[in-house]
Amino acid sequence: MKLSKGNMKLLKFINENPGVTQLEIAQEIGISKGSISIFVKKAKENNYILEIKKEQKVKIHPTKLGKDIVMENTLKNLAGIC
Repeated sequence: MKLSKGNMKLLKFINENPGVTQLEIAQEIGISKGSISIFVKKAKENNYILEIKKEQKVKIHPTKLGKDIVMENTLKNLAGIC
């Protein structure tokens, strides 16, 4: 899965807010729940995130791979600035 800027923004948000729900993402970022749902499905298939059901809510957490991708993207952006 090649991550667009929008998808990278979502993955970065999940990394910064582990345990976030789809509704919380939609409220904070301003993207429809449908779009987030599509991203979550694809990101799970690619092992970037995992969902854990807790207290009748599904919480989204980054995997190690998801964290590594965000870190790599951040480093590339910093290298481009210098």
